[in-house]
Parts: sequence; C-alpha cells; structure tokens
Amino acid sequence: MLLLFSAGTAEALPSKASCRVPGVHDPDVIRAVHAVGLSLRVSDKVMLAGFEAGWVESHMNNLACGDRDSLGVFQQRPSMGWGTPAEIMDVSYAARRFFEAAVKVDRPELSAGLLADAVQRSCCPERYDQAVDRASFMLRQAWQGGPEVAEGAVHVVSDGDVRADDVVLSRFGDFVGRPSVAGRLVFARTARGEVRVLAGGVWRSVAFGVGGDPEAVVRPDGTVEVYAVMADGSVAKLSDPSATIGMGGVSPQGARQSGSIPLSPPGFAVGKPSAIAHPDGSVSLYVRSGGALVASANGAWREIAQGLEGSPEVVLRPDGTVGVHTLIGGRVHRLGVGWEPLSETRFIDTVSALPDGTIYARKSDGTVLKAG
Repeated sequence: MLLLFSAGTAEALPSKASCRVPGVHDPDVIRAVHAVGLSLRVSDKVMLAGFEAGWVESHMNNLACGDRDSLGVFQQRPSMGWGTPAEIMDVSYAARRFFEAAVKVDRPELSAGLLADAVQRSCCPERYDQAVDRASFMLRQAWQGGPEVAEGAVHVVSDGDVRADDVVLSRFGDFVGRPSVAGRLVFARTARGEVRVLAGGVWRSVAFGVGGDPEAVVRPDGTVEVYAVMADGSVAKLSDPSATIGMGGVSPQGARQSGSIPLSPPGFAVGKPSAIAHPDGSVSLYVRSGGALVASANGAWREIAQGLEGSPEVVLRPDGTVGVHTLIGGRVHRLGVGWEPLSETRFIDTVSALPDGTIYARKSDGTVLKAG
C-alpha cells in the first residue's frame, strides 16, 4: 500500500499575514533542490515537478512559517509525517522527501504539474502547471551563477561551464553557481557537490560533499585558502594550512588529500562564504546563517547584522575598512548603520565587489552590469 502525505496548503502560498514570502526565489535553495534531484537521477519531469511545487508553495524559499504547521520550501507538515521541523527546514532533506514521493506516484499520463499535485495534494492542482514558465526559468538559473570579477575579467557559470568574458574555460557542462578566482587559479563547484580548480590549464578535483559555492582568498604570502559551506550546512576550510595551494601550476592540496577542516557545527550556514585576507596574514570569514550575517575571526563567530536574504560579499578597502554588500529583494545593498540600497535595478544570485567600490551584479537575462 502506498501512503501519501499531505504537504502543502489549500492556498498554495501561505495565507498567514505574518508569514512573509519573498517575491523572488532564493538561489541557494534552487541549487540545493537541483543538486538533490541530480543525485537521485530523477527524470526531467520529476525535476520540473519539484520546481513547480517549490514556486507555488514558497517561491522557492526555505520558509520558517506557513499555514498550520507547514514549513520549508515545499511547505511540508511535521504532523503529516514529513519529518521533524528541523528536518523539513533542511532543504536537501525536504527535496529528497519530495522527489522520492514523486517517483513513487509518477504515471505517464501525469504532467509535471499534476505530478506535483499528486505529492502536495493541494486543493488547486492547476496552479502547478501554471507555474511551468517560472519553474523552467529557475531550472536554467540552477545551472548558472556569478559574477566573479577578478583579474580584469567577468567570470560566470553559463550552461554548466565556466566562462571568463567570452572565453570558455571548461567543457564539462556540470558546473553551477559562482566561480571564485584567486590569482591564476579558478575554482568552481559541480551540481553534485565537487569543487574543482583550474590550474596550469588543467582542471583538478579539490573536494567533495560541498553544498555551496567555494570562496578562494590569496594571503599576503601568495598562498591560497579555500572555504565553502558543506552539504551538511557546516562551514569548512578546504585546504590545510600546512598544504595550502601555491600560486603556480602545482597540483592543489585540497580537501581530497588533506581533509576539510570544520569551522562551525552542521546546519550553521547556507550559500557562499566571503573571505578577506588581512595584511598580517589572518583571514576573516563572513557567512549567511539563517537571516543573520555572521563573521569569524580567530576562531570565534559573532553576529554582524540581521536581514540577510542572500550570500554576503565582503571586500577590504584601501583604507583598511571592510565593505559588506548583498542582494535584498533583488536590489544591491551596502551595510552601513543598516542595509542601505544602492540601486533600484533588480539582480539575481550574488554581487561582486572590488576594493575601489565598484560593484557588479547579474540580471535574470545573464547580463552583468555595474551596480554601484
């Protein structure tokens, strides 16, 4: 006997006035859901059903609220057997539960939207197929990321490959998210959580089990340190201090060889870290933890600000001060007394900030613009 759970709500998006649903998707959420679908090798229809359901239920955001006890990206209910609140708020767990249920109930005659409804059991099954254009758009975005502006070039992931301006740097077709550039090294993450580095014209593996985009930073002595949020939500250093990556063409010494070094407990962070190297050689790391911006220095984490919706971008200015930027509601913001908007133009994903104050961001059509 097949047991079906009721996941969503009769109103699709939460109808509680106190439950604020962003008007745009969370890039980290669509990548996490996409990665789970790929790891399970689900069909294109099942993947599309997941994205349709995610948009209808939460606009693809990991909501900590909902109707009755509904939570998360798919508005799954603990009382209906979908898991504990903590499990449901783990996007990878929630996506796995959705996809596993979808595979069990899929039939050839079902459209992606009707398949989504067969899992969610909403009162309004037509809403999922009506979201097909938005879901397809988000699926395309799950394969893309950036910008990373470094060494005079704009680096992005487009159609699964890393590009620097008009030059294609890879031919794998499986990269997602934002690349990270440190000197002559280019780091990027695959949809299945592997970080690779381009060094001396050759791509090599650095680490596995990574859940977010890598952040590489050059220290004053010329060595490189690489950080990432792992699949379990912990922040980790991917390169051992005794075997940091040199700036030449040597094989990188990454987590595959030396083991990642955890810097936080699991479930601590999402998205891409941002790091700055100080003149004394120390590194400060900034991450998104829930809705908070937190920073680590000398091994201790402290909260800097609330209201974060995306990954932070931190830069060390020439005068030694630190600039912090992010996207809130799709608009570029800078951290001052509070979050200060710098532009009314709406962008997606992350921003790339340079020490001189120039900021770049990417529009939904892939165009990279100066945003501040």
